Amino acid sequence: MSEYFSNIVYGVKSFLTGMKLTLDHFNNKKERVATLQYPHEKWPVPERNIGFDHSEYNLIRSRLHVDIDDCISCMQCEKFCPVDCIKIDAIKPPKDSDMDCGITSNDTQKKMIVSRFTIDMSECMYCNLCVFPCPEECIYMVGGPNAEKHEIDYEFSQYKRDGMIFEFADATDDMIRDAGGDKWLEQRDAKLKKNSEGVELMGIVPEAITAPVAATAVETKTETAKPAAAAKSIDGEFDIKSLDVIADKMCRGIAKKAFMAAKRAGKDATAILADVAQALSDAGKMTGEIQSILDGLSAPTPEAVAPVAEAGGAAKAESVAEAPPTAELKEFDIKELNVIEDKMARGTAKKAFLGAKRSGEDKVEAVRKALGDAGLLDSVAEKLLNSFTITDTEVSAPVVAEKPVESSEDAVAEPTGDLPLFEIADLNGIDDKMTRGMAKKIYMTGKRADKTRAEVIADLRTGLAEAGKLDDATTVILNNLESGN
Repeated sequence: MSEYFSNIVYGVKSFLTGMKLTLDHFNNKKERVATLQYPHEKWPVPERNIGFDHSEYNLIRSRLHVDIDDCISCMQCEKFCPVDCIKIDAIKPPKDSDMDCGITSNDTQKKMIVSRFTIDMSECMYCNLCVFPCPEECIYMVGGPNAEKHEIDYEFSQYKRDGMIFEFADATDDMIRDAGGDKWLEQRDAKLKKNSEGVELMGIVPEAITAPVAATAVETKTETAKPAAAAKSIDGEFDIKSLDVIADKMCRGIAKKAFMAAKRAGKDATAILADVAQALSDAGKMTGEIQSILDGLSAPTPEAVAPVAEAGGAAKAESVAEAPPTAELKEFDIKELNVIEDKMARGTAKKAFLGAKRSGEDKVEAVRKALGDAGLLDSVAEKLLNSFTITDTEVSAPVVAEKPVESSEDAVAEPTGDLPLFEIADLNGIDDKMTRGMAKKIYMTGKRADKTRAEVIADLRTGLAEAGKLDDATTVILNNLESGN
């Protein structure tokens, strides 16, 4: 029990002793303080003596200094710097100029004006390698053996990194202009302006997006469709989550990336869908399933379709009659050739398919001809190619049979020989990327307006011609599409 109370007394006594010492320091803090108030107060630098005179060794690792009046712009220090912390720009006056660049302390005639001599000491590794190659000895570490030139500056800490960048060039803008450095001044001012704009970033500034060339032509045909109303309705429903229906993970990622890029650019839903289709086509990921998904996203709302439905009973009946054959049309895709077992025959067929696709020729006949010339056309390949040819014949037959039932006025309004609208993938044969993208945007606009093949091709010719993108190769592709090849 006595030990318990003695511990309490000892603790109270220790507490009071400590508080007494604290109170003493508080009352005499100016005399008793042990902390040095850096950088306002500094400890004195002790003498450094290793047994040699300072003039006989150069071991001081302090700040670099440049006597710019002695610099002849030889660039040796900049070349030898291992961390590239020295930046020098020099301007040589023209031959016919009488400008005097000055003389160094070693009586060397200077031939250039130093417009920039910057040393970033925050990157310097204090290796002293820049000092030795200098022919005029104008760059050196301060202090030590160079104390006569410049006193030691071993503490040059800064609150910001910019304070560690030292500029030694003292040439004025007038001197630089006299030496013919107008271009250098322009580049410097442009760089400073760009840096100031970077400091004052205001975020993404929306720009006005110019409508495609074909948009004007579509809007004039108000009796056929209302593309503006359709696009407006898409804006209210179409978002990035709508692309989640794409099953393939890679295709979905490409589509969403294109969606976000177009959205940031301030594009409307029509242009966003066109960019998504373009990105998938360029990556070789556009399939019939994905095309149908994009078509569903771009389909106009019932309010936009109503004026078209009310235009006339005969026209409505005709469009309804023509819809099923168009949906049943079997597209010849390169993946269909995988059923060919022979590896050489399959490779030859795919090569011919891609060649015909780029040139706009008939893909079925091109594959048939290539296999026949190579002697690889067997019964399996023949049956496959015939299936696409027969499908086209069977699909077009009901359309021709139903035409005589229509009235004479309807027959004039809708040409009997008009083919169904081609697929957007058929435009991949256009080599120029910009031309291909513009053509696909015009195609999507026309497709949303329920235009026929002839009208879409006419819009393509008009839009590409006005943009100066209609070359001979593109004309051949459009002609083949118009004829149904």
